Amino acid sequence: MGLIYDDPRLAALTLTRIAAEESEGPSELAGRMREVLDDLVQRNGAGYLTDVVIALARTGYIALDELARATGTSTAELLDEVEVDVLEGLDDSA
Repeated sequence: MGLIYDDPRLAALTLTRIAAEESEGPSELAGRMREVLDDLVQRNGAGYLTDVVIALARTGYIALDELARATGTSTAELLDEVEVDVLEGLDDSA
């Protein structure tokens, strides 16, 4: 039997939990994410990461859609706002 995060949805949840811990302050958790991903590739092959990315995108969309419903904003508007934030962040990293 494989690890619990051999299911792409659970792997996505594991990475999201690590990201949540990481958002609480500077740490070595980004290294922990890489370790999880490296382990997943070793156990399941590089193509498995495609399934994990799809699961993350779906989970992100579901969370954004629930936020939109709770705030009375459209999902498209929230997605636009997130996209603008990311694009502006690209300027900061250059």
